Amino acid sequence: MEIQKWAEEQATSLLSSLGNRWLHVQGVVEQAKWVSAIFNEEEDKNLLIAAAYLHDIGYAPSLQKTGFHPIDGACYLRSCNQYRLASLVAYHSESTFEAELRGILPELKKIPREHSLIADALTYCDMTTNGDGKQVSFQERLDDIFSRYDPNHIVYKAIKAAAPALTLGVRHTEQALYQKGLISKT
Repeated sequence: MEIQKWAEEQATSLLSSLGNRWLHVQGVVEQAKWVSAIFNEEEDKNLLIAAAYLHDIGYAPSLQKTGFHPIDGACYLRSCNQYRLASLVAYHSESTFEAELRGILPELKKIPREHSLIADALTYCDMTTNGDGKQVSFQERLDDIFSRYDPNHIVYKAIKAAAPALTLGVRHTEQALYQKGLISKT
């Protein structure tokens, strides 16, 4: 619980003034609280919820260095000796695709990537919560992103390229939710 409380305090102090970004983060946290039931260990549950609080912390103006929120957030978390959270934040929602388009993939790759159900669950929570913090389907989230950005925009291109990998992470999490009896077969 300590890591979760620390993450909540960090996110509140750095993101609460950012309007819809803060609403989105709070929605992702609510989703993570529900999704965390797929884990048996309290440590894993707390880590997912903490990562949900922190996944967009790199949008905080005081933390921006590269202008790419996954890296900026991860760098901040590394400075706080939160290396596992830094990894989860750095790579959430398949950030490698956008990092490559931005030409900063080498910077991202300095942070070791965690491949785990926790990482997939964080992506699931982010990709099933819209910009206003409301729970939506994965397809609705993709449609929303594509409707907000021009096809030539870097975010549009990155999400389009990342869609197959995002789908795998979402499906992996849905399978775990199904196995725990939290959703019906999709």
